[in-house]
Amino acid sequence: MEQIVRVNATTLTATEQTLYTSTIATVVKTIMLHNTNSVDTDITLSLDSVIFKFTLTKDETKIISTPIVTNLIKGLGLGVNIHISGIKLEG
Repeated sequence: MEQIVRVNATTLTATEQTLYTSTIATVVKTIMLHNTNSVDTDITLSLDSVIFKFTLTKDETKIISTPIVTNLIKGLGLGVNIHISGIKLEG
């Protein structure tokens, strides 16, 4: 049975960190990002080793609500809050 799950909720750092890893794929439904810094901040997200880079302006919130199937999520972006939710698929 599929489960709606909070994949991760944390603050990103300046070094890449693993946010999610599993042998059972998850459909990521929403990624919310908020730049807590007083300056623009570069963000890097890696989904199954595919890199996506963008910049959040100071105090900007970005919501990505496109379904994505993934087994591995990594990210970096000093001082950026991230919340990821999705549906965990059965193996």
